[in-house]
Amino acid sequence: MQIIMLVCLTVFIYNIVDLFMRFVYRKYITYKIRLNDIQKHSLFEYPAGSKRKEPKERISIKLPEKLREDLMLAGLHLRPEEFILLWGIVTVFPGFFALLLSRGIVIVITLVVSGLLFPIILVSILKKKRMEKFNQQLGEALMVISNSLRAGFTFEQALSSISKDLPDPIGTEFKKIVREVELGEELEKSMENVAKRMESKDMELMTTAVAIQRQVGGNLSNILDNIGETIKDRIIIKRNIKALTAQGEISGKIIALLPVVLLVMISMVNPEYMAPMFNTTYGHVLLGLSIVLEVLGYITIKKLINIEM
Repeated sequence: MQIIMLVCLTVFIYNIVDLFMRFVYRKYITYKIRLNDIQKHSLFEYPAGSKRKEPKERISIKLPEKLREDLMLAGLHLRPEEFILLWGIVTVFPGFFALLLSRGIVIVITLVVSGLLFPIILVSILKKKRMEKFNQQLGEALMVISNSLRAGFTFEQALSSISKDLPDPIGTEFKKIVREVELGEELEKSMENVAKRMESKDMELMTTAVAIQRQVGGNLSNILDNIGETIKDRIIIKRNIKALTAQGEISGKIIALLPVVLLVMISMVNPEYMAPMFNTTYGHVLLGLSIVLEVLGYITIKKLINIEM
């Protein structure tokens, strides 16, 4: 009976999320069409000096685009509706399964909160790793571009060659630059978009160097060599700092996870022992204070070991 209820709930959640995303994207397309019509006739509908009122519906279509961009930066080939569907299943399914097995309200709440936070944390971690990998690949890419320029290629041809030869993420991002330039976008603007999207200061430096060289001239290959060497030296220093602060980082994670693990284990082994913590006012106060101190302690440790360059 419990298995049947679990299957029914899963199917129900899937249908609800699917209907919701269909509704959202149907409205999204409708709003896009309406906004295009408004922009086409804006000069005739609003006299000079009058204030235009932006459609309120525009607020409701930002979430899918932001989510789509985050998934793309994380390297996840999922549509926003697919991610939200998986998010809902991961949030509800483990908690309901634990509830059917009567594992206690603490376990259920822990699983639900973990399922709610896990997809967000996963996307954030993958996004950060992809950006770090991009910055690590950029030094090698600059060397290849510099050698291509010395061999007689243009800068655009060198970018096109790298976009085909180098792996993701730098190959993918450079393909976007090449595609945008072919469609008529300025080279500096396309490179600036990649720098902002990947949050890369080194890419911003490369973009500035290319822009200055195009305006006043100069030996671009030597400039790119110097930037590439600077990037490599910075990567080596970052690795040394990470090795020196690894012990403190691991200690911080252990200290942060230890109280949570003990709370869950004691609640599973002896629920009556932990009952006052969840059933009394003093217990609620102590639990809330423990959470606040736990978060503050972890943030303090992160601040101490986080050395920005």
